[in-house]
Amino acid sequence: MTYAFIEDPRVTAYRRKLAELLRRTSCRWISFAFGTAPIHRTFFENVAVAIEGLPIGEAAPEDSGHRPVQYGVRLRIATLEGESATYDAGWDTLVVPAERAFGSVDGQATLVSACVHLGLDLEGRNRRQPDSECAARIAGHLYRLYETVSLGDSQKTLGEKLRRLTPASPGDEPFFDVAADIVHHCRATLRANRRSNPVRPGSFMKIVPTERCERLRRLLSAAAALRGPAGEHGRSVLPRPSRFLALQALPPHALQL
Repeated sequence: MTYAFIEDPRVTAYRRKLAELLRRTSCRWISFAFGTAPIHRTFFENVAVAIEGLPIGEAAPEDSGHRPVQYGVRLRIATLEGESATYDAGWDTLVVPAERAFGSVDGQATLVSACVHLGLDLEGRNRRQPDSECAARIAGHLYRLYETVSLGDSQKTLGEKLRRLTPASPGDEPFFDVAADIVHHCRATLRANRRSNPVRPGSFMKIVPTERCERLRRLLSAAAALRGPAGEHGRSVLPRPSRFLALQALPPHALQL
């Protein structure tokens, strides 16, 4: 059997760390629908599996230091300082910043946002770019909120935290406002069902109202017009390429068995 490449151990470690991030409780609470882009309770788990990969079979006798793994997406660690996480649907590649991004909530939020594009592509729903982009931005803000806000916080404490977390950029604030409304909805749902049917992460979904969707789409369109023409992104009609195989280095403890 022929494999495309032997994966860099650094990339393998990054994959595992990113999968752990996507399985955090804060990600499991993110559940909403923006137009054609739904983020449901198993969304980030599915993305984590695609990133982490699934071992298939045993390592070849002539290469006992590696094992074949089936991945759902290629992953490349950016070399330029300050480069943010992005998903290139055309090349089926998740481009991520250096490992220091895991060291801050804002850095983690950029990874979550990029993984929304990947997840929608995995499900064949990355077909309306404005909806995908809006959902990704809202999800990033929701991650920041759920990492900072406790659903049991008093209204006063919640208000203070929301003021601290409100982005300075006017272009980001409307997306943050939608995320804050989703948190309010989650808190209200949690209180209403506390005794009869306790709400658990992902057990509800907030649908963003149509008028707010249209407003955010217009904001994206206006911002894109100011930036000028851009290259083509995504594949609106072509099917997503199949999963691919790579050889992954076995951890040292596995080699000793």
